[in-house]
Amino acid sequence: MSVTGIELSTYVDQLKRNGFTYSGKVGQGWLKFTGDLNARGTAYACEFLVPRTLDEIPLVTVKSLPRGLPKLLPHLTASGYLCYIAAGSIALDLFDPIGQTLACLQQAGEVLARVLADEMVEDLVDEFYSFWGEHDCLLDIQGNLLGAHPAYFTEDTDTFAFVVSDDKARTERKLQALGHRLKPQPIVTIRVRTSVRPFPLQKDWPPKDVGSLLRWQSAIDPSCRRRLEKKLMQRYQSGYEHATVIIDSPGLHYGFFVKFNRPVHRGGRRRDSRQVVYGLPVTELRCIRIDDKYIAERSMPDVAKTLSSLDVVLVGCGTIGGFLAEMLVKAGAGSLGGRLTLVDCDSLGPQNLGRHRLGMPHMFKNKAVQMAAELERLAPGVRIDKKQVDVKTIQLGKPDLLIDTTGAQSLTDWLMWRYAKSSPMLAAWVEGPGLAVRALMKHSPEHACSRCITQPPQSVAYQVFTEPTPTVLKGHGCEGLFVPFPATASIQAASLAMEMLQAWLEGRLEHTLQTRVLDNKRTLKTGDCTPTRQEGCLACHS
Repeated sequence: MSVTGIELSTYVDQLKRNGFTYSGKVGQGWLKFTGDLNARGTAYACEFLVPRTLDEIPLVTVKSLPRGLPKLLPHLTASGYLCYIAAGSIALDLFDPIGQTLACLQQAGEVLARVLADEMVEDLVDEFYSFWGEHDCLLDIQGNLLGAHPAYFTEDTDTFAFVVSDDKARTERKLQALGHRLKPQPIVTIRVRTSVRPFPLQKDWPPKDVGSLLRWQSAIDPSCRRRLEKKLMQRYQSGYEHATVIIDSPGLHYGFFVKFNRPVHRGGRRRDSRQVVYGLPVTELRCIRIDDKYIAERSMPDVAKTLSSLDVVLVGCGTIGGFLAEMLVKAGAGSLGGRLTLVDCDSLGPQNLGRHRLGMPHMFKNKAVQMAAELERLAPGVRIDKKQVDVKTIQLGKPDLLIDTTGAQSLTDWLMWRYAKSSPMLAAWVEGPGLAVRALMKHSPEHACSRCITQPPQSVAYQVFTEPTPTVLKGHGCEGLFVPFPATASIQAASLAMEMLQAWLEGRLEHTLQTRVLDNKRTLKTGDCTPTRQEGCLACHS
């Protein structure tokens, strides 16, 4: 008996009562059933597979379909496989496999009926890549300029055929991270834009040659078709051997490759070059974006702003700063002309390994240098500067954003005094032995700085809990003392800082002082708020 609590014989008997016959085992642990799928009163012969563990949705294949159907149908392949539920869109009840299977088959019948009634044709747009080629093309284009970009064949890989780039050096660093290289000779690339999402033709798909592809483009966007034809003819008549075409459409990019095989003339009449190009075969390319803008924005589709293009300085690459530095890069820091500067004069010791983003290979080495190397390994296209010095000894200028994660009150106050009047600044820290995490943002003169909320009488007004935060130190001797808290506290402090930064970028930061309590046995005294600057504060005075 499996986790479902249902014997296989019971499952088979119940399905038989509902018109489905067990046909035996298939492959590694799959059970095959046959029967009729009810599509709004019409029965269609089908077979479906379920795993022996009965913990996944049935895989349904329709065996009898009406004649004369279009070649291309949404959710239904040429072999009859029916996609009736999006992967991950339902939570399967493991303890009711019989009811779940029958419900899935009912849903499959309804989807089949809608497909055959042409009620889901528009879904072909969302499924475009299911019908568009088998070759992948990587796109590493940062700008929006149309026209020509170089493309390169890749060496030592069958995963993707081409890479299109507007910065070969940057793209090569990314490819090296994947263990691949670019071939030196570039290919001409044509990049055009359309305002229409690609819609595959149901009767004649996919396009076999340039002529059929242009006819398809005429059906969805005639102006795009004219631009494509003009640029292809220009490349052909200029003597190029081949061309890669990238089409920017709303929501996705797609493309194709054409090799300009020129006919050999042995006397007689020459063929019109347009006729030659129309007859050339095309290879469809599924475009996969690896540009920094896409990577920063993909996980936040409704976010208008990221850290891209900004000059960001992070002081402190310790237990909070290490995790936050990675989050900053994932949010765009150091990309699209921006820069991320890491400042830390300390080295990573074994006592920090249990709660640091870095690990054993980085031990006894400078944190800023090692963190920069790790981030460049993870995101080869970013620009990261590292400064292994005391931040008080250098000039940071006027960065677009200054972040302090040192957790050292006096240094935070100094940074506020030195830079908060000219640059937005955020400080994040852990309260005591991991009891809470806090972050303070000062991006306007009227906002309180770190010293404003830690000096009497404000220190009592803005303390975290009703009782003072205890001072707990562990270690051996003066040089080995440290405040004990786990990596989870560091990660939550970094996460709080990142959430506040994103809210600030979007102009929706409601509170400049925010707290997340980690010890729920304690009573919170000061919730999220926006403290005002204390008159006469020596750190943030005018």
